Amino acid sequence: MSRPGPFIFPTVNFSSFFRPLWSQFASALRKYLRALYLFTHSDQKTVLIPVTIFAYFSAPDTNVHRMAYCVFWTWLHLLQTCVSNQSLDFEEDALNKPWRPVPSGLISVSGARVLRWILLPSCLFLSVYLQAHGHSISLALATLVYNELHFHSHGLMRNVCSAWGYASFNAGAAMIAAGQSTLTTRTAISVTINTLITLSTIHSQDFRDQVGDKRVGRWTIPMAWPTGSRISILVILTAWSVGLSWACGLVYHFSVPFCMLAVFIGLRFVRKHTIDEDRLSYRYYNIWLVAAQAMHTPTVMTVLSRL
Repeated sequence: MSRPGPFIFPTVNFSSFFRPLWSQFASALRKYLRALYLFTHSDQKTVLIPVTIFAYFSAPDTNVHRMAYCVFWTWLHLLQTCVSNQSLDFEEDALNKPWRPVPSGLISVSGARVLRWILLPSCLFLSVYLQAHGHSISLALATLVYNELHFHSHGLMRNVCSAWGYASFNAGAAMIAAGQSTLTTRTAISVTINTLITLSTIHSQDFRDQVGDKRVGRWTIPMAWPTGSRISILVILTAWSVGLSWACGLVYHFSVPFCMLAVFIGLRFVRKHTIDEDRLSYRYYNIWLVAAQAMHTPTVMTVLSRL
C-alpha cells in the first residue's frame, strides 16, 4: 500500500489581493483630503491666518500646544462654514470658483450636505473639550443664518452675519490660545474693534464675485452701489488706518506705511474694475486686515511702545 504524499497548502498571493484595495483606499483618501483643503482654500487668507495671528498676539503666555489646538479649532470651524456655503451655492461657484470641490466633481452635493451636518457636532464636541463651546454655538448659528436662511443674499445683512461669524472666530481662538474659559476685558475690546472693522470693510470680497452673484440673483453692496461701494473702501480703510495709528500711538515709520497701504488698496478698488484686478486688490486687503487686527492686541502694543 503506497503512502500518501505530503499535504500541500494552496499558495495565496496576498500582495496581489491587498494591493488594489490599498491603492483604491489611498486614492480615495487623497481625493477626500484634497476636497477638505479646497473647501477652505480661498478663505484661509481671510479667516484662518488673521484669526490665528490675532489669537497669538492676544495671548502673551500661550504655548505651542495651545496654539496647535487654536489653529485646528479655527480651521475645523472654517471648514464647517465653507461646506455649508458651498453645498448650497454650487451654481455660483461653477462660475466664480470652478476649482472648488462640488463644481469640480471631487464631492457630490448630497455628500457635501452630509459632511456639513457631520461637522456641526464635531465642532461642538471639540469646543466642549477646549471650553470654547459658547463661541462654537455662536458660529454655528451665524453660519445657519448666513447660508441656510439665505441672509448672504442681502447686502447689509451679509456684512452683519460676516462680522458676527468673525467675532466668534476671534473670541474662540483667543480663549483657546490663552487657555482660558472667558475673555479678558482687554481682549474683548480687541475682538469688538475687529468685528467693527469686518462689518465696515468685508464687502471688499464681493467685487470679484459679481458675475456669479448676478447669475444666482444675490444682492450685494457692490451690486447695489457700484461706484459708491468702491469709494467707501478707500474712505473706510483710510479712516481705520488713521484712527488705529492714533489710538495705538504708532510712531511715524509704522503709521505712515500702514496708512499708505490703505490708500493704495482703496485706490486700486476705485480705479481697477476687472475681475482679476479685484482679486488682486482683495489679496492686498487681507494683508492690511492682518495688520489692522493685530496692532491693537496687548502684545503688539507693548512691543510698539518700546520702539
